[in-house]
Amino acid sequence: MRLNKNNYNLINGNIITLDNIVPVANSITINNGKIESINSPNNSYKSIDLKQNTLLPGLVDAHFHLSNFGKRLEMINLKKIKSIDKVYQLVKEKIKEVGPNCFVHGFGWDQTFWENQEYPSKEVLNRFQDNPIVLTRIDGHSLWTNEAAIKRSSYNETLLSPMGGEIINDCIFIDNAMDPIRKIIPKNSNEDTKRWIQTACDKAMKYGITNVHDAWQDPIIFNSINDLANDNNLPIRCYGMIGSSHLDLVSKVLDNGHYLNENYTVRAVKAFIDGALGSRGAALLEPYSDCPNSCGLTLITYEEFEEIALRCAEANFQLCTHAIGDKGNRMVIDVYAKNYKKDYRWRIEHAQMITYKDMLRCQEFEIVPSMQPSHCTSDMRWMKDRIGDHRTHRISRWKTFTELGLKIPGGSDCPIEDGNPMFEYYAAITRQDHNGWPENGWHNEETLDRMSALKMFTQWAAYGEFSEYKRGTIKSGFDADLTILNNDITQCEPSEILDTEVVSTIVGGEFIYSTL
Repeated sequence: MRLNKNNYNLINGNIITLDNIVPVANSITINNGKIESINSPNNSYKSIDLKQNTLLPGLVDAHFHLSNFGKRLEMINLKKIKSIDKVYQLVKEKIKEVGPNCFVHGFGWDQTFWENQEYPSKEVLNRFQDNPIVLTRIDGHSLWTNEAAIKRSSYNETLLSPMGGEIINDCIFIDNAMDPIRKIIPKNSNEDTKRWIQTACDKAMKYGITNVHDAWQDPIIFNSINDLANDNNLPIRCYGMIGSSHLDLVSKVLDNGHYLNENYTVRAVKAFIDGALGSRGAALLEPYSDCPNSCGLTLITYEEFEEIALRCAEANFQLCTHAIGDKGNRMVIDVYAKNYKKDYRWRIEHAQMITYKDMLRCQEFEIVPSMQPSHCTSDMRWMKDRIGDHRTHRISRWKTFTELGLKIPGGSDCPIEDGNPMFEYYAAITRQDHNGWPENGWHNEETLDRMSALKMFTQWAAYGEFSEYKRGTIKSGFDADLTILNNDITQCEPSEILDTEVVSTIVGGEFIYSTL
């Protein structure tokens, strides 16, 4: 239940402020959505007993997909399915449910969980002749589809791979090759999109999330979030990134300037340079170790990316660019360096594989690496096969980035990952899976200390959206965006972090979720 914003004290707590002057407190006072004081309860306000629970600055997920999260909860769930046969059975069950000729959409398959780890043949889904089927891979960078869907698209029988894309086995469409297939997927309505966003917000606030950076917004998502915010139906804050391929919307927001609502801000554009390592679409400087004829894909030309960057620079908009491979990251840094302005805070989303030379350039040009710790622990199972032992040290270099003085906004890329900040925090400090493997952490030289990991989802995430002057720290005058946990994640055993529960989530002084 959402409690109305008012004046109150939060007392008897373990309060971790991230403020160097008063790093730990036992009470804070809230007045009209702001933090009024620390350790000085106002006797004229009511007091709420924290019961020694841990209070943190409100947790932020700096790379999230609100609409996709809600939408994919309604698709066939293929995450961690261990065989092609099981995928087939789940699709068969869905078709029985929806009937012939209806579109079938699933999400989350990952061939690295299957026995042979190979992409499927076209015959698997072509057994379903009456229903167009599109199954999205876990990374969102490839589609597995059937002939019934392909016939509805603009592809002809030759199925030639486009620039920046690849078609495998006449049924797997990677990166830019997905575009004609995506166009035959039924369009989302405004009402559907609003429902998905509200579902995602409900899930997020139960995770203790007070704010998300929504990392690709099309016109429907933009309008839906704006409507929800204006109607006071957006319970958490949202920092929006407009998708660079939506040219009319990009022009509109760049021409109109920064869009600032209490719970919704738009001052960023999102672009894509390459694909993902799991589908071998990430652009590499050297060939893939398990596919020596391929260095991956670049999704747009250097000149196209330069044009996007120039438009953002002229409009004083932040540019946030997806780059995963070491070549992809270098391309982004080259263009960012040409457009460098003091404190522009242009971001690389993921920065998953990068050379030390390019990390030094990130330092020089104040580039912000926006990273998702669970990507490391999800991908480490097969990383040696993909890129070889000689390159695995380039993956998820959190510690090195921080040693260079760079702030890392932390996120999950939900629904690619679960979206639980406790899972991301655990991954950042252990580089282990949830069973504690590998024993000492994968490339444990890059693990973060606990306070740095906490800053990823508080102070540094606020920095990534230009709001560190009012959020990310428990400090007098700052917004009362707060997360209450039943465990002190800065002190407990690492395994206990995974079971930590959210007691309350507070945004602008309002308890939007609470079990207190």
